[in-house]
Amino acid sequence: MNGRVSSVRLAIWIAFGALLSILNFAAYSSSGSTSSTTNALFQWSTAVGSAVFAAIWVAISFAISNGRPELRALRRSQISLPAMLGLGLLALVATFVASAIVSVLGGNPAREQGLLTEHWQSGHSAAFAANVVALVVLAPFTEELFVRGLGSGLFRPLGRGVSIIIPAFAWALMHGIPAGIFPLAVFGIGLGYLRERSDSVVPGMFVHGLFNGIALAIAYGL
Repeated sequence: MNGRVSSVRLAIWIAFGALLSILNFAAYSSSGSTSSTTNALFQWSTAVGSAVFAAIWVAISFAISNGRPELRALRRSQISLPAMLGLGLLALVATFVASAIVSVLGGNPAREQGLLTEHWQSGHSAAFAANVVALVVLAPFTEELFVRGLGSGLFRPLGRGVSIIIPAFAWALMHGIPAGIFPLAVFGIGLGYLRERSDSVVPGMFVHGLFNGIALAIAYGL
């Protein structure tokens, strides 16, 4: 019975991840330009939409793991703080190197995501701050819970390598950004390894949030 239930959980996880991938790639294709920029981060609607989607996604994660709370991996890390910092730093460096490689080849994951604008909009600082919270706090919590929590936990019976690599590539595809697949997969593998070593998604949430924060700081020179 437990094996069958796990199979159903995994099937739902894969279906939801595939749906996100399809929708995001469709949105990317319909944008019509890989170099366009928007003022999305300076709009309250973006922050509100992110919060609503995060709530829905967290609810889905809890529904999938209902009766199996250990799948969420929301527990204390089993490794020391220095070890967490070291693995997190390694994941960050590897990701920035992967992004640099993509940039050399002509890609620009940040611009393709369609969130960044060319100029700082000082009259919308409050909305920008709300979107920063969404990107640095809400997104890492939501995505790590679903991907490195449930995903890694559900794939774990197939082996440690599988539980790290498959969720990482699935997560990269969920973003729907062609130029971002390689660096996001690299980051996902790093976060997956951190989750495996620490037996918790909490360290990965902090590293994920740090990465998003650094990316924003670089983009706007903060």
